[in-house]
Amino acid sequence: MFPFHAYWDKSATVTDKGMQKLPIGTGSAELVVVKYPAEAGGYTPGDTWDLYVGKDHRVQAMVYHRGGDKKPSVVTATWAGYKKAGPLLISTEHRGTADGKPLHIFITDLSVKLAGSDTWMKAE
Repeated sequence: MFPFHAYWDKSATVTDKGMQKLPIGTGSAELVVVKYPAEAGGYTPGDTWDLYVGKDHRVQAMVYHRGGDKKPSVVTATWAGYKKAGPLLISTEHRGTADGKPLHIFITDLSVKLAGSDTWMKAE
């Protein structure tokens, strides 16, 4: 859901860096850098999110750099397993590394309920 957050959040600086090699896997994509100010914003102040966006406008990979005073952290992961849940297209599979250690995040049994509706729509 982070791409929605980046779009809605006005405190971040968003920069298009053009076509770049993917940080994980092969190929290239448009690099969009989302940088939060050091004094406030993001999950921690100073966070940077590098989103690699494909020609289909889907995030293919990302690199997260933690900001602030805590120990620096870097997460590099693919975005795959896209499923449509109502009007949303959501990545349900992320593989990569977090601070050099293997990472696997996945979402199962995904459903959405639109505002004003009583019905849940299962992602497919």
